[in-house]
Amino acid sequence: MKKIVFLMLLSIFLFSQSALAHHAWVEKEAEGYIIAWGHPPKKGAYDPANVQDIKAFGLKGEEVVFKRIDEKERVSLSSNASISMISLSLKGSYLVTTPDGKKRLTKQEALKAGLQVSDSFYSAQTAKSLFAYSPAASKPVGMKIEIIPLKNPFILKQNEALPIRVLFDGKPIEGASIQIGDHKDVGKTDKNGEYSVQMMGKGMQVVLAQHKVSTKDSPDADYISYMTALTFEMK
Repeated sequence: MKKIVFLMLLSIFLFSQSALAHHAWVEKEAEGYIIAWGHPPKKGAYDPANVQDIKAFGLKGEEVVFKRIDEKERVSLSSNASISMISLSLKGSYLVTTPDGKKRLTKQEALKAGLQVSDSFYSAQTAKSLFAYSPAASKPVGMKIEIIPLKNPFILKQNEALPIRVLFDGKPIEGASIQIGDHKDVGKTDKNGEYSVQMMGKGMQVVLAQHKVSTKDSPDADYISYMTALTFEMK
């Protein structure tokens, strides 16, 4: 019996880690850009309809025109302009944690189905990917939650810290959880919404921020999980 309980708990833990590790980011390719979803560098398939509110910015920080191409299991972008940053939001979804792992159901739907629910939430995500530094990087783009780098990340030295500010509804948020790289927890933002993130050497840098908001009166979820990603490449 103890062995069965242990295996069930282990299953929940591993599934939770896997689910939380997935987020969106943008990669530059020879013919343009792709919106990726998964656990960098591993990419997974997704419904293109889930990608919303895409914005692209030029080298002077201005919004630029781009072409969106919805492929079978991903979204690609192309533009005649040189792009410094791309931001986007993802369509949210309800999730519940059960002894059999996470399921895309509301709490009410799961309980009606006779499932044992230990956790229920609504997941909402946003993302920014930087390809060059421009004034756009230092300003909010109007997403529900977003990370603002307070220094040009492309001039950082190896293992140097990057100061960031996390905004929620356009205002600095205290206590947002910060993760880097392979979803390593590193700390929480201060009263100014700021945190200094230690970089992880060369290659793709991933900085994540998460803020949870309780939904006491909702029958569908215990809380809303807002997560945002900031990615860029260090050479």
